[in-house]
Amino acid sequence: MADPMRSEEVVLQDGRTVLVRPGTVDDAEAILDNINRVCAEEVYILMDNVPYDLERERQWLSEFDGERNILFVAVDGVEIVGQADCHGGEVSKTRHAGLIGIAVRDGWREVGLGQVLMGRVLDWMIARGFTKAHLSVFATNVRARRLYESLGFEVEGVRKRQFRIRGEYVDEVLMGLWLGE
Repeated sequence: MADPMRSEEVVLQDGRTVLVRPGTVDDAEAILDNINRVCAEEVYILMDNVPYDLERERQWLSEFDGERNILFVAVDGVEIVGQADCHGGEVSKTRHAGLIGIAVRDGWREVGLGQVLMGRVLDWMIARGFTKAHLSVFATNVRARRLYESLGFEVEGVRKRQFRIRGEYVDEVLMGLWLGE
């Protein structure tokens, strides 16, 4: 397995190229822009559509030490168009598991970028000795669920009517992937 911490130019299914690399505190403004754009769609990630503070974003990014927590970004020129992160469990009972989050900007979906970012996070988790990956997704986000299932994630539970999006109740689907010992 190649070093998951490497920076790498990746050609997507539509021929566009992005640089995939670990994110840094210096990326705070571009990451914030990406998150705010995805949040504005109101249907793909939990965070509310509110402007997030740059200083708060820098603080959040400082937690990604590359040992228990990581963030990978996909860069087109100077813009971050996708990101995926993992937060490792912090207590002994959950240190084997990592919670994954992903945000891919509109216009960059359905071209393999989500799969590239998820693959990088999973490679990093395996290299760091994690044995389980887990995440949650809106039941209505069929595209993301299809991606996760293609990577081997299985539904572990459903929290009925967990979210309210645009006046409609939406289930939360909990998914997990056993990475092995």
